Formats: sequence, structure tokens, C-alpha cells
Amino acid sequence: MALIRVEHIDKSFASRHGSITIMQDVSFDVKDADFLALVGPSGCGKSTLLRLIQGLDRPSSGRILFRDQPIDGVCKQMAMVFQSFALFPWLTVSQNVAFGLEALGWPPVRIAPQVERYIGVTGLDGFQEAFPRELSGGMRQRVGLARALAVEPAVLLMDEPFSALDALTAESLRDEILQLWQDPALPPEAVILVTHNIEEAIELADRVVVLSRRPGHVLAEIPVELSRPRDRKSSAFYDLTDRVYSLITEGRPAGAPETPLGSAGRTGEGL
Repeated sequence: MALIRVEHIDKSFASRHGSITIMQDVSFDVKDADFLALVGPSGCGKSTLLRLIQGLDRPSSGRILFRDQPIDGVCKQMAMVFQSFALFPWLTVSQNVAFGLEALGWPPVRIAPQVERYIGVTGLDGFQEAFPRELSGGMRQRVGLARALAVEPAVLLMDEPFSALDALTAESLRDEILQLWQDPALPPEAVILVTHNIEEAIELADRVVVLSRRPGHVLAEIPVELSRPRDRKSSAFYDLTDRVYSLITEGRPAGAPETPLGSAGRTGEGL
């Protein structure tokens, strides 16, 4: 059974020039233990699709199901990490991490140890009383990640989480997220990552869904079965990068199933 099913989603917005269709007939599944990346050109609806999946917005047509139940409001079993950190500047690190738990109605006696656990997991020990303005970009994004993980979501949604960071910090945080993802004692059950960075998608994901130019539709679902850690200089990595780039730039649908390269999964050999 798929954890999430996206079925024939259309999304349009009204404008003074008439209706604008952002995406059209988008369908794919997200399985248990799936790390899925969504890539495509700007304006194809990647971030909008994340909002639809979490229930923050509604599709114009089609439906999205979570564990076979239609999503008709905000899904509390999902959490999102944003590009812009989205922290409350007047709250400390601990208070920011606790915010989602408080919103869910957790009692204080449960919140305190949960906050401490995920502050430790994300490398924020010693910064509990710091305010966002006192942190680097990488540390602020760790706070956003800790806040998302603290509610122990079934699905973690990440919207361009590394794009506001410098290259070295982004690389370090990608490595840390993979380490967390591969720990069976930690949530989530699945991750959906939106990114413009094709190499980032191939480095992190088990599958890459490639969307076309607006109106966005699925050009291909490409399995990435390379052993982790993945070597960006390998010919297999380069071939996959080139394949995804060609799909986006040429805008052609995949005429045949993509051939997996290599072998590994979340808990498989080669991790």
C-alpha cells in the first residue's frame, strides 16, 4: 500500500488575465521508506504540490490520499522544512522546537524531553537559549529540522531546504539529513524533497519525479539505486544527472521505463 497517492492533480489560480494552470494531471505514489525528490523548472508547481500534499491548499481537480484516506485539511502526520527557515525571531531555539508540539496540544511534561531529544539529534546542544538572530544559516535550518522532526511525522516535506545556505554548509547538512534518515529509530517514514538542484536530488533521493514546464506534468519517475554515500564524480551519477537535465530542458516524456543504476535503499547494502 502506498503511503501517499497523488491522483490526476490539476491546480489553477485566478488572475486578472484569467485562469492560470500551474499543474495538470500529476500522478505518483510515495511508498513507505521512500525518499522522493521533485525536480523541474521554476514555476512548474513543485512547492505548490508540497502544500497540496500537506493539505495547506486544495487541488482544482484530482485527489491526494494519505494511507488511503483523502486529504481534506491540514495533515497532522506531516511536517515541513522551509527554504526561509520560518522561525519565530522572538522565541529561543527550545521554544521554536516546542512550537509544533504545543500546537498539537502535548502536555509540558512530554514536550520538554521531546525538545531535548531532537535538539540533541540535530546538533543544537548548547544553543537551547539562543535566538535565531544569534545563529548561522545552517544552525537556523537545523532548528527548523528539529521542529519538524519533534512532532515525529510520518512524512517529512522539504521545500528547497538548502538553497539559502552556502555550498559547504549545504553539503554538511545534506550528509546529516541522510544519517538521520537512515536511522530506523527516528522519524519519518518517507521524505519528499523539492529542489532545483539535480545533483542534490540524485545524491539524496531513492526516486526522482521530473516535472515539465508549466503547466507541470510528470515527465518521468527515475529510480536512483546507487550505493550510499554517492560519488558525484562517478559515471553512473553523471549519467543520471544528464538524463534528468535532458528531460527538463527538452521537455519530452519518458517513452520507456527508466533503467535502475546500481543498488541500495534506506536500509540496503552499500549504505
